[in-house]
Amino acid sequence: MCRKGRFFVWLTLGLSISAVAIGADRSNTVVIEHVTLIDGTGRPPRADTTVVVENGIFTRVADASVRRPAGAAVVDGRGKFLIPGMMDMHIHLLGAGAWKDSSAQSERPIDYDVGLRTLQGFLYLGFTSVYDAGNNPEFIMELRDRERRGEIVAPRVFATGQLLTYPGSWSVGYAGIAVQDWPATTKDLDLQISRQPDVQKITYEAMGVGPNPLVAQLPRDLLNRMVEYLHARGVRTTVHISNERMARDAIEAGIDTLAHVPATGVLSQNFVELVAKKRLPIQTSLTVLDEIRAMKTGVDFLRTPEYAAVADAREVEVREATRQRYLKLGWPDWFAALYPYVQRNVRRIHDAGGVLVLATDRTYAPAALRELELLAETGIPPLDVLRIATLNGAAFLGREHEIGSIEVGKIADMVLLNADPSIDIRNVRRIEKVWKGGKEIDRGRLDLPINRSPR
Repeated sequence: MCRKGRFFVWLTLGLSISAVAIGADRSNTVVIEHVTLIDGTGRPPRADTTVVVENGIFTRVADASVRRPAGAAVVDGRGKFLIPGMMDMHIHLLGAGAWKDSSAQSERPIDYDVGLRTLQGFLYLGFTSVYDAGNNPEFIMELRDRERRGEIVAPRVFATGQLLTYPGSWSVGYAGIAVQDWPATTKDLDLQISRQPDVQKITYEAMGVGPNPLVAQLPRDLLNRMVEYLHARGVRTTVHISNERMARDAIEAGIDTLAHVPATGVLSQNFVELVAKKRLPIQTSLTVLDEIRAMKTGVDFLRTPEYAAVADAREVEVREATRQRYLKLGWPDWFAALYPYVQRNVRRIHDAGGVLVLATDRTYAPAALRELELLAETGIPPLDVLRIATLNGAAFLGREHEIGSIEVGKIADMVLLNADPSIDIRNVRRIEKVWKGGKEIDRGRLDLPINRSPR
């Protein structure tokens, strides 16, 4: 046989073996018996429930014991609580290089290992999906593709790649394309579309968030044209805004989601009712304000057991340098002034029936745990906070029929807890097991500080 023929034989054999291996992973069957189910829809907990997972999909959710499929792995859920895998729908992943306006900083231009370790921190803490809202496309799209090929252990990665912004506005650089005026900007849009963004983020900003000089703003007509162009090509959209006027412009342009709850001032009742009626997913992003206002006095928010478990100690040093920059900009005082308004706006949108989505605008998983607490501090009940962190995250992605809740036919991303999060949202920290696609994550083997420390 010629060398070329041998190559194709080995290639075919390799693909067959890969298919068998993938099939073997997908054929795992898991039965969780006598568990208290919190399914992510906002419905009350269901005691003594049995959940069956086959081929990575929820196939049975029953109030009583069911016949176990042959060969199933059985988990005794007595005294435990099952929730969907949680989601952080606004991160900027660490490892892509030093981006001055983000927490996504690294000493090297690209460090995939740092990115992977940071992603594994999300899995360790029960977050099975993340959305990166702007980053170096060479970095984040490669990690996304490796995750989808099953080459790395990581949460589901959804990403924008480069966001779209206006020359002179925010985030121009490797994480953001400075778009041209119409129609020349179609080349910028086509470049991004070629990268297959899961959601395309657009920055529509006149002031920025902080006591900064006026910056160039994306013209409203250009925003309209961009959204129309992206939608015509099947691309879902989100927009960075900071006030109600800009949010209204984006909604009138047909935007699918908002990347922040407007923070500069109290929202009008008309706006609150508008977004609730439209069922428009809106990211909460309380933590970014909370962290920066805390930097007035230091970075003690990093000195928690959760950060120690998943973040290298040098991150404290990096954030200290970030703190000095924020102090020069006057941001801690500004965010402290804004926080009561955004907190009130979040609660009002929730009370009106709006679709809030858990998002941090940070880079580490412990920030997402903090976001849960901050949402509860607004007065939102824990069950509703859990929906914000699960099913509503799937709605932000336009994938609520696939993931986000424990219902028959959906992908089996789930977390088993040793305490009831419907009583106290902080109980999401009491993790027993994590599954992604029906496959249990070995949390003890993730490349994290907690697993490298002597025990």
